[in-house]
Amino acid sequence: MKAPVRAIALAFAILAMVSAQAVAASPLDEAMKGYKYLRGERHGPILVIRFYNPPTNLLSAPMTGEIRDLVHRVDADAATRVVIFTGGVPDYFIQHYDTSEMLLPPGVTMPPAQFALNATDRTYLELEALSKPTIAAINGHAQGGGLELALACDFRLITDPGELGFGEITLGMLPAAGGTVRLPRLIGIARAKEIIMLGRNIDAATAVRYGVVMKAVPPDQLMHESMQLAERLAAFSPAALKLIKKVMDASFKMPLEDALKLEDHSFEALMGTAEAQRLVKRYVEQNQRWNASQEGLPP
Repeated sequence: MKAPVRAIALAFAILAMVSAQAVAASPLDEAMKGYKYLRGERHGPILVIRFYNPPTNLLSAPMTGEIRDLVHRVDADAATRVVIFTGGVPDYFIQHYDTSEMLLPPGVTMPPAQFALNATDRTYLELEALSKPTIAAINGHAQGGGLELALACDFRLITDPGELGFGEITLGMLPAAGGTVRLPRLIGIARAKEIIMLGRNIDAATAVRYGVVMKAVPPDQLMHESMQLAERLAAFSPAALKLIKKVMDASFKMPLEDALKLEDHSFEALMGTAEAQRLVKRYVEQNQRWNASQEGLPP
């Protein structure tokens, strides 16, 4: 084989290897192909997950299983830095849990109540503990279990529909409805009792005022705003964001002194990494250059 021919053959071989690597899907990508109730799409390091269970996006046991599987895979997926959750059915984020699953067949009685976590709560605890930032882009009704899922995310943005009447969050239809435990952590026990025990619906503006969501935006801007937020988060150090989430979440469950010890330990562990040392060095050098440029200027 002549040299030019060998070079061409080698180039094609390299191209084939690169192409194979480019199309190789991660375990997360492969798993998403098999989901029935979740639709995933990648935007660089940002993963957008749309809930899809028409006509009203009811949460069900199978959907909960897919969400839990997704959370486990996202935690291990190096390519994913931020996850956005939103509804894939018009006007619905997640309506609520499918109450038909709670109906007992004729002649069957409810077994004794167990003092244990159910599958949905366990899934949401794992979502809350995910090492990567999560955003709930609430593009419609979010009731019961749908509200719980949104509250388990780090950031919440909501559609402000103006006079259309869509986008309300039902914070409670029954005293035991979703949000009973998580909501007081956000808005205080008195306000939470008021809206949960009275079964109030609140609109987007009220949700922002109460601190349930971060921001209300027009429907056509919801995903744009959510992506902008996700891009900002994706630009930060994953290790730093992971520790920030860990410390802040843990601080709700321990005495102040223990929480401060955890904060100090996490800070010292982070500062020992090569990435932190590089960034601190760059910051110090920038400050030194700035201070030198200010010499001779009037006070």
